[in-house]
Amino acid sequence: MASSARRFHMQRSVRRPWRRYVDQVTVHRQALHAYCCRLTGNVWDGEDLVQDTLMRVFSLLGKTDARLENPKAYLIRTATNLWIDWVRRSAREQAALALDQPEASSAPYDASDGRAAAKTLFQTLHPQERAALLMKDVWDLSLEETAAMLRTTVGAVKSALSRARGRLEGKKSPAGFDAPPREIVDRFMRALSEKDMAAMKALCDEHMSGELVGGVELNSFEKAKTFFERAHMVMRSLGFGERPWWRVAEYDGEPIVLGFRTLDGVEGLNEIHRLEVTGDRIVRVRTYCFCPETLAVVAEAVGVTALPRPHRSPSVADVIAVTLGRRQKWRVR
Repeated sequence: MASSARRFHMQRSVRRPWRRYVDQVTVHRQALHAYCCRLTGNVWDGEDLVQDTLMRVFSLLGKTDARLENPKAYLIRTATNLWIDWVRRSAREQAALALDQPEASSAPYDASDGRAAAKTLFQTLHPQERAALLMKDVWDLSLEETAAMLRTTVGAVKSALSRARGRLEGKKSPAGFDAPPREIVDRFMRALSEKDMAAMKALCDEHMSGELVGGVELNSFEKAKTFFERAHMVMRSLGFGERPWWRVAEYDGEPIVLGFRTLDGVEGLNEIHRLEVTGDRIVRVRTYCFCPETLAVVAEAVGVTALPRPHRSPSVADVIAVTLGRRQKWRVR
């Protein structure tokens, strides 16, 4: 039996192609992110859909010999199919759960509850209708182009648009889980700011997960604490700016931790930390550092400047390039 040290020897051969791929699709990233956010209804699920789309396309590229002529359309189509599949799975799960309920609630619908209204509207809109609406009204695609992207007929697109147009204007879907208590978010921010790993450990579940969205995920506090220990690290040449500091803000009804730095003489938003809490313990921390489109959306909403960020962590080749005096493309404003 191969030793555990050699079990994933192929990791090195996969890592370099993945980083090249991420760099090459950067030109389509902003458009894909905007589409996914509109499709899912919020920036967090939108970023997740972007990441899932990139991984799915990367795996598909390794399995097909067919030449893809339109990468942007392929990314959009993949995102659409992934989201429709997710909605269908969610609907099946909810239907299965409903079988366990003795009786449906007869409570009257309160139209004054804006978040509930948005949720109801989101759930009643067929996923293909929402996709058609975005492609035609937001992307300004023709009926023929929209039909091709959705792999359906022009007549079906017209029918979907007539049912869906205008339904989602100004609406947002919920982020999908309960917002963490503000007091715990404040304590997390203070522990991070003060590099207090004892306080951080007291806040976090032993089996918590720490995720660098779009990158590594570590499934224990002892492994994830490296995120927190390195939060103050400054490497100006690689884009890890100076004078890091943090504060708590509210975005879409959820308290989040905003991390700021000064890079190339400009102070701005460098990363976002979102917490998932069970009981009085943090069970998951998601850090958005290599997600520049999401940082830009949140920065605009809370009234701050977003720093330019890359879409991935630096590689050895990046370190060598910087040492030779080459400036990273993502740092050009």
